[in-house]
Amino acid sequence: MVKVNAHDPERQETVSRRTVLFGGGVGLLFAGITGRLYQLQVVDHQKYLDLAQRNQFNRRVLTPLRGEIVDRFGAPLASNRKNFRILLVPEQAKDVDAALDKISNIITVSDDKRARIIREIRRRGSFTPVQIADNLSWHDFSKINFELPHLAGVLPDVGETRDYPQGESSAFVIGYVGAVTERDLAAQESDQERVLLRQPGFKVGREGLERTYEKELRGSAGAINVKVNAHGRVIEEMAETAIPSVQGKTLSLTIDAELQEAAMKELDGESAAAVVMDVVTGDILVMASTPAFNPNDFNVGIDPDLWRELNASPYKPLLNKPLSGVYPPGSTFKLVSAIAAQRAGFKPNHTAFCNGRVWYGNRYFHCWKRGGHGTVDMKASLKHSCDIFYYDIAKTLDVDLLADTARKFGLGQTYELGIPGQQKGIIPDRAWKKQYFAGNPANQPWFQGETLSVIIGQGYVTSTPLQLAVMSARVATGRAVRPRLVRAVGDLILPAPDAPLIDVDQEHLKVVREGMNAVTNEWGTAARSRIEDPEWQMAGKTGTSQVYQITAEDRAKGLAKPQDLPWERRDHALFVSYMPYENPRYACAVVVEHGIGGASMAGPKAREIMKAVAAKDPASRNAIDPRTLAHASPVRQG
Repeated sequence: MVKVNAHDPERQETVSRRTVLFGGGVGLLFAGITGRLYQLQVVDHQKYLDLAQRNQFNRRVLTPLRGEIVDRFGAPLASNRKNFRILLVPEQAKDVDAALDKISNIITVSDDKRARIIREIRRRGSFTPVQIADNLSWHDFSKINFELPHLAGVLPDVGETRDYPQGESSAFVIGYVGAVTERDLAAQESDQERVLLRQPGFKVGREGLERTYEKELRGSAGAINVKVNAHGRVIEEMAETAIPSVQGKTLSLTIDAELQEAAMKELDGESAAAVVMDVVTGDILVMASTPAFNPNDFNVGIDPDLWRELNASPYKPLLNKPLSGVYPPGSTFKLVSAIAAQRAGFKPNHTAFCNGRVWYGNRYFHCWKRGGHGTVDMKASLKHSCDIFYYDIAKTLDVDLLADTARKFGLGQTYELGIPGQQKGIIPDRAWKKQYFAGNPANQPWFQGETLSVIIGQGYVTSTPLQLAVMSARVATGRAVRPRLVRAVGDLILPAPDAPLIDVDQEHLKVVREGMNAVTNEWGTAARSRIEDPEWQMAGKTGTSQVYQITAEDRAKGLAKPQDLPWERRDHALFVSYMPYENPRYACAVVVEHGIGGASMAGPKAREIMKAVAAKDPASRNAIDPRTLAHASPVRQG
């Protein structure tokens, strides 16, 4: 064993040096700790105080109420209602699958919905609340709240959702809202807008005015600080820090909700459309399309089976027929043809003899009345809807002049209504045919025989019910009336569109108006559609557009008449009108798909709709008792 010499100077020096180094190291360590504590507690005190407060307080977005859409009298067409819903914050729930399992024990969460929720979490991030269920009953919402202590990350919420009180009646005018897509997010101009759209359950306009006026209806988001506990659960809202949201603007329309519903009832059971316009202001009072869908079904998430049913229906309930349905105008086009004939030099007293058919080119052109009408002038040709009179005109009439006249009276064009999907229809002329058949080996010039078909509203020519209503309004007034749907956006009142005189000889319109009056009030083709009240005499014009030509083979099978054919092969029924005859105020167009006859089907429906309009006119509240209006639902033919 070796002993250490306590008096060894060299050894003592080594020990002393180690002691000093160790002590110095310890001193430096404590100095560092002291310095760090000083930095944390004194120098960076405010910084970490702010961070701590941020952990205690969260900034929450306050989604704005969507602006309402109301009719001309303020009746709601699109509003908001309470929506009991359940949200989930993934980062607070920790185990999302376990949380969804617990929720599934209380309310139904299907496998498809669960998969959607997982996709939504991946897309939005774990810090953004995701909607688990909405439109819950109070009973289910209460059960979730009762189990809340055992549901980490679950947030019960009372939000707002879109509601359409009129249901199907105004579906094609209003449209509907739907969930936000990635395309919607990419289209936003600022991060603030994207944050708003990422809020759970937020909806944007998908069709109709909801889509066109999305920014005006959306409103502005607000914000509020909320105090949360260590688990992230809200324990207090700091109302004094709130920046309130601003509700979207109210959209005031020209539509009359009562008249709209009356028209829908009148057309019920048919695949049909009706448009009613104020010929002075251009206001559209009615824009009905049947059958229709219920926009509330889209708002809560449409059932796949219902969606397939709507798409498969031959009556096209998803088609906005007044704006997107195109039909040959049939004999309603004769109003334009009579004006074009006068522009070409034909006088109102020009006559033609109708024996039921006329030979032109290499075939016979037939009148709808097999035995013929005898000798008719221009007024009588409208009254009886004689085809032969117009065939006689068409032999020499320039189709370009006919097309120009049609466009002056509103056909072949679209209008700024705020509803996407309008169709222009076709008003054929030489340039149109050349362009349409460009590159086709069979491309041929315009043949005069084609004018014989176009002049009676057949052949290439097509139009929409809205265009036919505009045509009626322009014939009634002689002015270029333009339709409108929106009267005001918030406090901004929109002026009625200008309606200058149409640049045709106004005298040309007199015989046309007289003919329309004769159609309904002088035992013409629509005598059964006459309105008896002298203050509200209706002038009109019937039309029947051919869908399918009956063949010899059909006749051999006993299918000699249109009503013998399957529904989809029957002719369309049309009727255009205005009233009162002496001092026009309202114009109307009705199209009944495969309704066979304008006189038998479309005319009577237009009469009932116009009687409802007259009953609500302030100047004639006692003229027609609204309680006597007939709104029977006819049985669908076919």
